[in-house]
Amino acid sequence: MALIQQDQQSVIDVSVIIPVYNAAETIERLASKILSENNVVIELIIVNDGSRDGTGSIVQGICDDRVILVEQENCGVYAARNAAIAIHRGEWVIFLDADDDVKDGFIYTRWQMAKKAQADVVICNAWSTGTGTTKTAAHSQQPYKQCLSGHDWIRHCVTRHEWPHYLWLQLIRSSYIRQHALSFQSGKSHKDILWTINLALENGRFYFSDIKDYTYIYNTESITHRGDYYDIRAASYVEVIAEIIRLAGQPKNQDIRLPLFRHALVETRHFLGLYRNNVQDKSALKTNFRANIAFKSLFRGISSFSDAFFFIKLVSKLL
Repeated sequence: MALIQQDQQSVIDVSVIIPVYNAAETIERLASKILSENNVVIELIIVNDGSRDGTGSIVQGICDDRVILVEQENCGVYAARNAAIAIHRGEWVIFLDADDDVKDGFIYTRWQMAKKAQADVVICNAWSTGTGTTKTAAHSQQPYKQCLSGHDWIRHCVTRHEWPHYLWLQLIRSSYIRQHALSFQSGKSHKDILWTINLALENGRFYFSDIKDYTYIYNTESITHRGDYYDIRAASYVEVIAEIIRLAGQPKNQDIRLPLFRHALVETRHFLGLYRNNVQDKSALKTNFRANIAFKSLFRGISSFSDAFFFIKLVSKLL
């Protein structure tokens, strides 16, 4: 692991963390936009996760001492983020994706919002767009301009059937991450869900804004949309569901246990959608699911006729 161009500034307001893999076409544009902010002290940590397209050379060519480049073998996006968390020095953390876009001044806006709300975590909104011009909001049912405890937010998300776990919505106080030893679990996909659940389970102060300062660009060429990746995604959902159930069983989470079981059932819907329509090795995934997830735990998450109908359908498909 090599570090270059490390800023010697003693007080850093915000660490911006971007994992990159073959992002030569987009990283310079995004970095330039971030580095244009001069009314907030930032460091930009870019973790090059074994790119083969010259991404590292492009980052090395950015002449700004606020940039830190971490080079590592291809270990995956979650390992890349953990590497950045281990060395970051900002009082706050933002996670971005290399191929997306941000509004001018978005770091300063989020930072000021977090300080005013005295929050541990700020959840903003975002636009999602594909190849066309149509934009959709990342969420619409959050408690905007309000603060909630992490546990109350889990209850809110489960009740409103909306769980915005996307990392690029979040601004997080670094001391909160360190105090609770938060990190990303290893895996191929969907571990952002577990990061956000653990963030909320520590029951800090969450503030919510409808400001859409980020644009997620839906990339049909992304690995997550490749036909040969659906089995990996489905297996990752099994890991996520099993972990949510494990968290629900911990004594410290007793007061939030039922919402966690309900959320496990929601993620099971996503698994079954992939299982029925996209995956290739259904037999292996069925065996994996049954070996790691007890139907009786998912049964505890039923709270409506729709849930009950889904549970019957799930059992009929996987037994």
